[in-house]
Amino acid sequence: MVLQYFVTASDTGNKIPVDIDKSTSADLAATKESWQTDWTSEFIGDPALEKYTAKTESGEIIALGAYRETEASMFVYIEYIESHPESNPTLTANRKYLDIGRMMIAFGIQLSIDSGKNGVVTFEAKTDELAKHYIRDFGAIQVFAKQSGGPIMLMIADNAALSLFNIYLS
Repeated sequence: MVLQYFVTASDTGNKIPVDIDKSTSADLAATKESWQTDWTSEFIGDPALEKYTAKTESGEIIALGAYRETEASMFVYIEYIESHPESNPTLTANRKYLDIGRMMIAFGIQLSIDSGKNGVVTFEAKTDELAKHYIRDFGAIQVFAKQSGGPIMLMIADNAALSLFNIYLS
């Protein structure tokens, strides 16, 4: 089996192969201008976060993800994921690429598998609408909220994690 991450071009429906590697300083600096988040900022600069960049074969940055993994935890925590501006639904109505979030969550599952945490990932949904999407489309389950009225904490594990990860295996 071969693992190949991809996104979907919204205009053609074609699968665009994507490589995901550790972020470089240049990758993070590229977010200063038009991205929703400056990935060089203190917010995302925590050295305990592992930052990864998803790029097309031509080097176009599709997404960035920040993941937290500790020896003591039984999961990989997805701290933050962001799509590039042309595909970020908060910044544009007509997205260039689709399925970016799914791909970056699947990559978190890969990190969890690689570190012996059985593919278990946790993350917060920024909105109730997103929480419903993750539950409906990815099989996530609500775990808890860190604070009353705060973001909803979700977990993807077991068959749901396997199904999501298998999308990228051929």
